[in-house]
Amino acid sequence: METLLKNKKSVGVIICRMQVPYLTDSHMSMVNTILNRHHRVIMFLGTTNKQIDSKNPYAFEFRKTMVELHFRGIGQLTIVPFPDNEDNPTWVTTLDNFISAFLSYDEDAILYGGRDSFIPWYQKDGGKFECVELDPVDYDSGTQLRQLEAIKLPSYSKESAVAILWALRQVEK
Repeated sequence: METLLKNKKSVGVIICRMQVPYLTDSHMSMVNTILNRHHRVIMFLGTTNKQIDSKNPYAFEFRKTMVELHFRGIGQLTIVPFPDNEDNPTWVTTLDNFISAFLSYDEDAILYGGRDSFIPWYQKDGGKFECVELDPVDYDSGTQLRQLEAIKLPSYSKESAVAILWALRQVEK
């Protein structure tokens, strides 16, 4: 019971990229688990200012909308961009500062990750918040999912035609 009370008095924080064409059962289970544990959840979606590529094909707004469509009407979920930084100590300090900006004076945060997540690097470089690694429901790989979907020819729609043009423009920059 003490753990449940502690979680309800803290803010759940999800650090992720969600660079997938759709959310998998693992993604949805992870988000639902954290939503059930906390009164408020902040999702930091990793962003890059680099040209799109096979590892980062989706813009922040696209991924934010994908998540919001699955968790519509859940007021306790806030989704914000978080910039990539190749200098890990700076990334950790920036993350801690971003998280702190969302906390009221008596709140704490618990950060969640899955397999191959940020947790070991965050802890190594002195992150100040507690981290919890969640077990995945399945072992879907975002990279493999992108590769699988990339071989499919999209059906025509105005939206898919515009998306192809947008992607080409990004690659040609």
